[in-house]
This record gives sequence, C-alpha cells and structure tokens, in this order.
Amino acid sequence: MNGIGEYLIELRIATRNACNFEHGKGSFVTLRTKVLYLLSLRPAQPPELMERLCMVKSNLAILCNKMSADGVIEKERNSDDKRVISYHITDKGRAELAETVRLIEEKFKGVLTSEKDVEDAKEKIAAVLDLLSFI
Repeated sequence: MNGIGEYLIELRIATRNACNFEHGKGSFVTLRTKVLYLLSLRPAQPPELMERLCMVKSNLAILCNKMSADGVIEKERNSDDKRVISYHITDKGRAELAETVRLIEEKFKGVLTSEKDVEDAKEKIAAVLDLLSFI
C-alpha cells in the first residue's frame, strides 16, 4: 500500500468484516446497532442521526418507527414545538446494545489474548478515531 487513502479503504473493509458476525437472533451489527449506540450517548434529533449515519430522512424514519415498535427507542416531541422530535434509548435498547457489544468484545478476545493486547488495541483504535475526526 502506498498512501493513507488506501489504508482508510482497508480500514473500512476490515471494520465491516470484524463486525460481520451472527448475532443470537441471526442479525448483524447494523444501522439499528449504530442508532442504539448513538442514543446511548445522548438523545438525538433526526438531523443529527441522518448526518452521523449518512441516511436520508425517509430511511431513518422507517428504521426508527420499527425500533420504536420494538421498544428499544422512544420518540419524544418537544413541548414548545410539537414538530421537533428527539429519540431516546430505552432500557430494552440498552440491553440489546450491551449484548451486541459483549459479542464484539468476545470475538476480539479470541484474537487479543492478553489484557495488554486489549489495552494496546483500544489505544490504537482511539488514536485512529481521533485522527479521523479531523477529516
């Protein structure tokens, strides 16, 4: 490989492959998991989720309606302006996200056998995320 562009493409492919595993119900790490993760950090309005997930409004609405029906997120309307909504994660959503995170970490522990390896990997991933935040 010659440049950072190629490494970035490889990183994107590698992260997709690393998270491409069968979940207990046969699902994968999907947009649903990403929404749960973002909402676990803080409630969010649709424009923020659309930007962070590179989704169009209609697709986000379909996904969030399904997730609301499943009870993993809730939609809340602003008391001052009923047109403004935000999404919040529920306890059921936190449990689903925790299980997915557990499965991801379990997969990595098969490769990273010592605590030092795990800590080193976390530091490197954090450094890459920090670098990518400037792009």
